[in-house]
Amino acid sequence: MPILSAPDQPLDWKSIFRNAFFSADFYTLFMIVLYSILAVVYYQHIPMAATLLLVNSLIGTVIASSIVLTHLTDSTIFRMIRYFYIIPVVYIMYEQTHYFVRLVHPVDYDSWLIQADRWIFGVDPTQWFTQHAFPALTEYLQICYFLFYVLPVTHAIELWARGDVENLKKFARKMTFVYYLSYLAYFVLPAVGPRFTLHDFASTSLELPGIWLTEPLRAIVNAGGGITAGALHPVDVVNRDCMPSGHTMLTLVNIILAFHFRSRFRWVFVVIGGSLIVSTVYLRYHYVVDVLVGLVLVAALMPLEIPVDKYCRNYLKK
Repeated sequence: MPILSAPDQPLDWKSIFRNAFFSADFYTLFMIVLYSILAVVYYQHIPMAATLLLVNSLIGTVIASSIVLTHLTDSTIFRMIRYFYIIPVVYIMYEQTHYFVRLVHPVDYDSWLIQADRWIFGVDPTQWFTQHAFPALTEYLQICYFLFYVLPVTHAIELWARGDVENLKKFARKMTFVYYLSYLAYFVLPAVGPRFTLHDFASTSLELPGIWLTEPLRAIVNAGGGITAGALHPVDVVNRDCMPSGHTMLTLVNIILAFHFRSRFRWVFVVIGGSLIVSTVYLRYHYVVDVLVGLVLVAALMPLEIPVDKYCRNYLKK
């Protein structure tokens, strides 16, 4: 319940924010500050730089407003905004990432990743999968791949529905921590993926046909990855988000937390999430090495988030 001040006493805003902030807010603020700085630095090279700065200001305003309005009203609507604003923001940060990757690091490293896969497996795994592909499997895996954002949202809604706010906050901070660090990792080894380097992107529908939903879902995924309909040179505009596999990282984190929180959907997450991870290679979005690096990063980042969260909480106490 909100702690209201006496009518003649001003609200203690410092105390309100200190008590209401949690680490996911810090992680989000770090990203909007970082990307706002990059927008200023590369202002002349980004046509939408002013829009990015405005959007980032609005995100900060939403965070602050949700804290204040939740404190003053204890409204269910404002509490939902407080904990679920992160869902659209992680996608907004994903979109902003790709305004900067090619400016900060304008080199693609697909050749390195291809050689790594060949060194490990002796073949190109996506080409091996193509030999064993069939429409029903393609359809199923394309649906699983598309459910990437749906799975963690489902988990978050479940936690909210059962009134488990503390675990919802824990879920939000761990997911955002891994989301944002996966975005920053794209700056290290930008790559476009095997659908452009080892295969003819224009022939994807012919070589990997589905049944009913594959084509519309594939078009949505392409658009989300920066490829507009009718793009003459898709490889020039696609996001450089191949290494590491964010789909693998966040799906695995969601599965781990689903078992930790004893989600009723945990085995659904295992089946669909496991299929999703396979789909990243089968559908030619990633090299296998991207998936392996994603697994390693999850193993490193999940424990790392604990002391980072502790630092943020101690900072607030001070």
